[in-house]
Order: sequence, then C-alpha cells, then structure tokens
Amino acid sequence: MADIKGGLFAKTVQKHAGRAKEKILQNLGKADRTVDDVFDEYEINFTRQQTNANRLHKEVSNYLRCCRALHGASKSLYETLGEVYEPEWVGHELLYAQAQNSDMLWTDFCHKLQDQTLAPLTAYVQQFPDIRKKIDKRGRKLVDYDSQRHQLENLQRARSRDEYKIARARDALESARVTYEALNKELYDELPQLYDQRIPNIAAHLQTLFAAEATVMAESSKVAKELEAIADKLSKECAKGTYKVKRAAAPRPLSVIEPSSPHNANSPSMWYDGGVEEEGSNSHGALEGSEGTLDITKTTTEEDNVENSIEAKESYKPLPDSEEAPPTSSPPPVSSSPEPPSDNNNPSTDEAAPTDSSTQPDNNNRPTISAPVTQNKEETGRPYEEIEFEDKKVNGTVAPQARTNGEVIGTKIPPGATTDGLPSGILYRVRATYKYTREDVDEISFEVGEVIQVVEYEDPEEQEEGWLTGIKESTSEKGLFPANFTRPI
Repeated sequence: MADIKGGLFAKTVQKHAGRAKEKILQNLGKADRTVDDVFDEYEINFTRQQTNANRLHKEVSNYLRCCRALHGASKSLYETLGEVYEPEWVGHELLYAQAQNSDMLWTDFCHKLQDQTLAPLTAYVQQFPDIRKKIDKRGRKLVDYDSQRHQLENLQRARSRDEYKIARARDALESARVTYEALNKELYDELPQLYDQRIPNIAAHLQTLFAAEATVMAESSKVAKELEAIADKLSKECAKGTYKVKRAAAPRPLSVIEPSSPHNANSPSMWYDGGVEEEGSNSHGALEGSEGTLDITKTTTEEDNVENSIEAKESYKPLPDSEEAPPTSSPPPVSSSPEPPSDNNNPSTDEAAPTDSSTQPDNNNRPTISAPVTQNKEETGRPYEEIEFEDKKVNGTVAPQARTNGEVIGTKIPPGATTDGLPSGILYRVRATYKYTREDVDEISFEVGEVIQVVEYEDPEEQEEGWLTGIKESTSEKGLFPANFTRPI
C-alpha cells in the first residue's frame, strides 16, 4: 500500500512538473500552443456572467437583510405607539389594527424576497463553481496534450530513432487527446447554454423582487393614510378640549402646628422672620392667597427669641480645616434645595439634642418647614445669610451684594470664609459635609470632604436661594450644588 501511494505521488509530481515546464516554454515562445478562439470567447462570457451573478446575489442578500431590519424597526415603533397611545384617546383600536396590518405586510414581503427571489438566485449562482472547475481541468488537459505532442515530435526528429519510445509517445498523445476532446465537447455544449440563461434568470428575479416591493409599498401607503387620519382626528379632539385636565381653583394650604416649648435652643424659629406675638397667644397663621406666605405665631418673649437667634448663629461657626465632622445641627432645607441626609451616629448631633423631656418640643406641635415660612419677608436663606456683614473685596473686586425689590441678588460670602490668596474669580472655598448626588445635568455630585471653589452665577438673575455655583478642585467640574451640604473654609 505504501509503494502504491508513493508511486501515485511521484506520478502526480512528475505531471505537475511537466505542465509547468510546458507553460514556461510556451510563454517564452519556444513551444507552440493549441489555440481555440471560439472557446476563449466562451470562457470570457462565462467569467463576466459569473461575476455579475455573484454581485446580484450579494446585493439581493443585503437588501433582504435590510428589509428584515426595517421590519423589526417598524414593529418596535408600532409597539411603542400602542403603549404611548392611551386607551381613552380616539382611534386606539384602529391604531392596533393598523399595526397588525403593517406587521403582516412586512412579514409577507420578506418571505417573498427569500423564497421567490433570493433562493432561485442562489441556485443560479451555485452552478458556476462546477463549470469553472471543468474549464480549469480542460486547460490542464490541453497543456498535457501539447506536451505529449512536443515529446513525440522530438522523438521523431532524433537522429537515432527509438521505435519503442515513439510508440509509447503516440499512445500517451492519443490518451491526452481523447481526454481533452471529451471535456472540450462538453463545455462547448454547456457554456453557450448557460450564457443564454442569464437574461431569463435576471428578468425573473427582478420581476418577483419589484412586484413584491410594489405590493408592500402600496399597502403600506394605505396603512400610513389610515394612521394619518387617526392622528388628525386626535388633534381635532384635543383642540375641542376633550382631553383637558380639570384644574383646582387653588392649591391646598399647608398644615401648621406651633412648638410647645419656646425655650428650646433647637427651635426652628430662627428660620422665620415673623414678629413676636404677645405671651400666651396660641393662634395659627393663615396662608395668604396672593402672596403665598405662611405666618406662624410664637409664644416666646422678645428676650427668648434673641437668645435662640444667638445660639443658632453660634452653632454655625465655621469649623477648622482639620475637622471633617458635619455641623452640630443640620440646617433645615429651603424649598429650592435638597435636605442633607441625617446621621444617627453623629456625636455632635446627639450632643446638641436636649435630654430633658420637659424641654423637648412636642412632635405633634412642630411647625412644618417643608417650605420657607415668613411673615414680613418674601424669602429666607441659609443661616449665614441671616448675618449681616460689610462689603468684602474678593481678589481685588467688590463681592456682589444681595438686592431686593426686583434687583439682582449676588452670591454672599459667609463669615469665616477665607478669601485671601484665591485665584481670580473664586469668591471662597467650601468643604462638603454630606455626600450629594446630582439630580440634574447642570448640577455636580461630590463626596464628604471634597473641596469646592464657589464662583459667581453666570447670570445672577437665575440664582436660586440655597444653591451655589462652584468648581470641584478634584475634577474641575462646574455646576450647581446645595449650600447646606457644605461649610465654608
């Protein structure tokens, strides 16, 4: 078995070597080559036909892939419309029906492209590789025939004729001629026949393709007109006021409860600018409809009110840079800024809370502070904004001052904030005492301990109470942040 395999391998190598030698001699002009102009034309036509068929098959496959993607996008769009289009709106059932019609149209169109266009085109293209192999084999057999013919001619021209070798060369030449002529005759029949099939095949493929496309386009146009009519009717119903929401005459007033202990140091009375009422009075403030402010009466004397204000101011003295603990009591949030998270483990907060139950205010009588409540003023600020201070120069410029009566309110500098040695445009610096995660694109997030450089609002008229504009020193990110989540340094 090994000898047989070795003999076949040697014979194959010898055959390839003989063909290579013959082609070199033909290319150099030292050996003639059998020429068949008719077959050469057949081969040129076949090559062009194969190239065009492969290109058409590739583009139809890509077209079908894109149609399936468009079908998926259309189906997703109608599903979203079905969820967005509320059941009580006019035409809800019609919208669902048209969505089903569109899905059926695209499904049928993709099936037609697959079964009636791409599948026959694939069968048409698959026959070219087999014929190409026959053409290549015919070329090799023609080289073998020319090689055997040249060997016989050389033996016949030799001075000493060897009849045995001449006879063997004649037999080999005859065998090569028979093999070559059999392939050549077969291709003479197949190539013209295949070439004539190009027009019927392409015409049939294009006919099924564009007929299916015309159907889906026409039916899709009808679906689009129906959907347009549904949307137009919905717009007309909306213009008539069919879907308008009933609005209440006025917002519901907030509930207000008075504190029970006027001597509590942690009383939030410092956050309200209401005047001191007579001792012993216990009346609730009324919500003014036009102004939107809430009045709270207090049962404290003027002396107690002053003491509470002094204690509250002292509790917001700036901490040294080395201290990272939050202030002893978290400031109540204003309406436009979030409330910092409570820390049950903070020893400063626990220490500030009174332990005597007789001095603690009744939880049921604590005033609601979800919105700024005043008696004579329109707005309140952070604790340090309640403290008056003189104009300060920041980096060579006068810091903008708060103005009222419709004028611009600039960013105030709290007491204790260091303004020396800061870059131009930086008012002062603050350190985060609570973690904050931004809730809008124009805000910044920060962790506890991060340092932020406070700068002026780009448009002072857009400044919101309780909010500052700053730049994080760690990332140079600029944005808004709640002031009561930080302390000045």
